[in-house]
Amino acid sequence: MTRRDLLRYASGSLLLASLPASLGAKNTSSQRLFFERYEIGKIRANARSALLAPTYREWASRDLSELQDALHAFEQSGDIVRDFATIINRLTEFSLVQLVEPSSQRRDALLSALKRLISYPKWDYFLDGDKEIGIQRSSLATVRILFAREVLDDAIDDSLDKKILDAIAAKGCLPCYRAVYGMDHPDTVTGWRFDDRHEGFYQLSMERWPMILGDNNLRSAPSSALGIGAIALLGHDPRAQQWLDTAVSSFQRVLRLFSPDGSYFEGLSYANYTLRTALNFFDAHARSVGGIDWSKKANFDGMLDFIASMQAGKNADGTPDIVNFSDARSSVYACVPAWIGKQTGNPLAQYQVEQMSLPTYFLDFLWYEPGKASSPPPPALLNVRNQLDWVLCRSGWDPDDAVLAFRSGGPCNHEHADRNHITYKFHGERLLTDLFGAAYDSRHSGWEMRKTKAHNSVLVNGMGNHYHDGQEGTNDSKSYAAITQYQIQGDTVWWTSDATAAYLIENDHITKVLRTVIFHKPDLVIVIDQVRLHFGEQPMSIRFFPDNRDAKAKLKTGKNDFLIERPQAQLHGTVYSKSDAPSITSTQLDVTPETGDFPCIEIETSPAFTHEIVTVLRANPRGSSPAKVNVTSTEKGWKLNSKQATFHIDTQSATPVIQLSLA
Repeated sequence: MTRRDLLRYASGSLLLASLPASLGAKNTSSQRLFFERYEIGKIRANARSALLAPTYREWASRDLSELQDALHAFEQSGDIVRDFATIINRLTEFSLVQLVEPSSQRRDALLSALKRLISYPKWDYFLDGDKEIGIQRSSLATVRILFAREVLDDAIDDSLDKKILDAIAAKGCLPCYRAVYGMDHPDTVTGWRFDDRHEGFYQLSMERWPMILGDNNLRSAPSSALGIGAIALLGHDPRAQQWLDTAVSSFQRVLRLFSPDGSYFEGLSYANYTLRTALNFFDAHARSVGGIDWSKKANFDGMLDFIASMQAGKNADGTPDIVNFSDARSSVYACVPAWIGKQTGNPLAQYQVEQMSLPTYFLDFLWYEPGKASSPPPPALLNVRNQLDWVLCRSGWDPDDAVLAFRSGGPCNHEHADRNHITYKFHGERLLTDLFGAAYDSRHSGWEMRKTKAHNSVLVNGMGNHYHDGQEGTNDSKSYAAITQYQIQGDTVWWTSDATAAYLIENDHITKVLRTVIFHKPDLVIVIDQVRLHFGEQPMSIRFFPDNRDAKAKLKTGKNDFLIERPQAQLHGTVYSKSDAPSITSTQLDVTPETGDFPCIEIETSPAFTHEIVTVLRANPRGSSPAKVNVTSTEKGWKLNSKQATFHIDTQSATPVIQLSLA
């Protein structure tokens, strides 16, 4: 789409916008997709609730000129990725505000925006050959335009309503149908690509994208838009029933992306994207079509457990912090547990709505139910090994409680080369962190943040887990690891992960890469790394990265120890080896200054065929002293003594055998 095209369409839509709306006409569609009219009072009350009032005030404070400015910016740039998305977000926010506090000025601005939006030739930047397909932007526009339509209700006359529905069919449902059909039948795809305007956005091959996207979170958004749009088009477009059937079928596959225990392979942020789009369709389908109890199609109570297990206290601004394996960044929106709680009656859902969610999404206002029964997570969720082979352990659910997370398991979309990677939060500080902000584009320096060298894991001769070159985007690698033991004994939990297969692809000298972790809650973590090679001797190294987004991490090293300092807590590390003492240095990830400053501790051995390193990590709040631990090398392995416990560790077994005696 050229700038000339945009200006031509925009000028035509401005003529439409100058015509008065027939405010007395009845909207021709009887289908309610988002809310019933009798629910408006509840939605208005939600906007005043303690949970949602801050977001509502932010949206209500926006000047209406921001919507016009966004439209103008897009008509000048043609940037569907950024500028078009801004239009849709402003449209959504002003629509919600209009629902809560109706005004003729805002109504007219929304009507004008709708007329301009439906005049644009397309809503997405993806093509299959030369045919438009809808993945993210078209799906976003379809759903939000229909939301604005439902909010404006009688203010939309029959003529405009027909034009909106025609646009939904042509620029929303049809492109989304092509995308979903291509995911279901990749052999029919001509070749997905970016359009000419956006071809430089990423440099990658989409040859396998119908299969890749068909098995990750990006199936949900076009399926949801296709389904919601199809419901709106029933009785208006003869293709609507086929589109609806396709959406229903597609969501059977979407829900199978969740493990039987409710965990989600792409991490919490992408579980949120999958669910907020899926649940939007499930709700609309239940309102207007019915016949399917979507809450029985997957383990939604298990999804609540997954959401809880991935929490990591609070960020400095009070928002939920999470275990951010790979590309994950943030927790779920409040609408996700709100919908689940309404369906299942699980009181953990309400606790998550109010304590573990981001209340910043338009559906939050529609689905929140204040006053429902609420219960914190049960004790069983203090230690979790889920079906992904991720281990998530904590001392409690308060912001200062300790959270230790470990990434084993298989590959997935949006992953990093992070097998046997560990994160540790204590007293509100990410003493060992998963770096935020890795690039999605292999041309950028931030791509280095995806590699093993950017994680709290092991390198062998400088090499880590297998990872790809990014030519297909952020798709899965071939790296596999597996938990070989997992034991809980009171407030102590330990496990071993075998990541040999993940390292062997890059380094055929490797015969064993094991990491055993003992977590004696809340302040003692023992990490045992074992590496074995053949063909030739090689060095190994271990890296530990603290959070340094605020530039307040300080690292110190000694002969056999190190210290990581954060403003509220610190981590003392002492290193022991079965062979020559390794070197301990403070270094940093090699990226451009614009990418960030990521200091780390690096423990490095001399070349050898066998390596066995024990790192004892002791955390304490600033102003207090860490626990004392004595470590002795034994014939079979190690003995560790603290004031509370003694550990005998036999490392000669295929999987280390650990015996715990409490004082």
